[in-house]
Amino acid sequence: MDTTTFLIVIIFLVAAVLIAVGIYLIIVLNDFRETLRRLNKVLTHIESITEVVDDKIAKPAGSLFGSLGVIKEVMDIFKDIRKKLYKHENGESHERS
Repeated sequence: MDTTTFLIVIIFLVAAVLIAVGIYLIIVLNDFRETLRRLNKVLTHIESITEVVDDKIAKPAGSLFGSLGVIKEVMDIFKDIRKKLYKHENGESHERS
């Protein structure tokens, strides 16, 4: 076997290996793309769940605490007014806080 035919056989073998590697790479990239699509669907589903939790639980709870804070402040104002009226009725000075 001379050098020319040997080099031609080597070139064909290298080409066959490169074609096999290219096909395998295409298969791997296709699987990776499918995996990314599934991950995107899962993340979209998780996002919709978090939106529901935020809309149905977190915001009403936040507004509930906000409402309770306002009610507490109003109650404190009424307590202060009652204390001042009580002090005024009993003849205590208005200078004390």
